[in-house]
Amino acid sequence: MCGGAERRIPSPACGVGLVRGRKRDPAMRPHPFPLPSKRRRGSGVRRLALERGATLVEVVLFIVIIATAVTAVLGTLSLTVGRSADPLVARQALAIAESMLQEVMSQPYTANDLDGGPDAIGPEAGETRFSSTSPFDHVDDYDGYSMNGIVKPDGTPVPGLSAYSASVAVQAQALDNIASGEGLLVTVTVTGPGGYSVSLRGFRARVAP
Repeated sequence: MCGGAERRIPSPACGVGLVRGRKRDPAMRPHPFPLPSKRRRGSGVRRLALERGATLVEVVLFIVIIATAVTAVLGTLSLTVGRSADPLVARQALAIAESMLQEVMSQPYTANDLDGGPDAIGPEAGETRFSSTSPFDHVDDYDGYSMNGIVKPDGTPVPGLSAYSASVAVQAQALDNIASGEGLLVTVTVTGPGGYSVSLRGFRARVAP
């Protein structure tokens, strides 16, 4: 108890308190620090909230969500790896189709076959692509031609392209003011490994009798 004639209830600040039987002293202020018991009680509540663990349902849901996400990611990666060679196959098939179409379109296209007689779609008797005496000498001679494994015009197989195949179709086709009897549509189809296929088309008009 602090000095003075009156009896006061001591406070932690000493000198500020309640006078017994009188009103609260206006100068009295709350203690700036909480009591130790209150601090311990508040800290215990906060510690209990922080130490609260996950329930079994939350754990199961977490496992299910993670498993679903991992499955989706692995499926995408598997599909990407499985088709990683597709661009190479596509480029190679396109190159083969372009080369074959260029070979066909470079041939003459006249009303009469170079061996004599009127020209017709398809090779004449005895004509083959590799023949040294009766080779294909007309655009439409390639109609129905096919090869399994890419072969050069001289009959030499191209290394590394044995898994590719090519076919050629030639048909009469009208275009604008060109009649169907004077125009040809050439379609070259190349199939590569895995069933990948590409087709190129070219139109050829007859400009000479």
